[in-house]
Amino acid sequence: MNTDIETLLFKQVSKPKYHLMTKVIHLWDNRYRINVYTETERDGLMRRKIANSYFCHHNKDVDELVIIPDKDTNRIKNKWA
Repeated sequence: MNTDIETLLFKQVSKPKYHLMTKVIHLWDNRYRINVYTETERDGLMRRKIANSYFCHHNKDVDELVIIPDKDTNRIKNKWA
């Protein structure tokens, strides 16, 4: 089931360059948090981080994944820029 949801996600968004893994976390009903991790090397150290995180709704009837936009994303990015 989680691999199906991951496949549906990567039909809509591109996989990051240094993709390490994807975690699909069931929240409630048909809602999921999907975290996409990357791994890079810098100064001889391996760095792992969540490159992207998506809140999604999985419509099982038609096997469709809807990414629900985060209304605060721009505000959070601008705050730390």
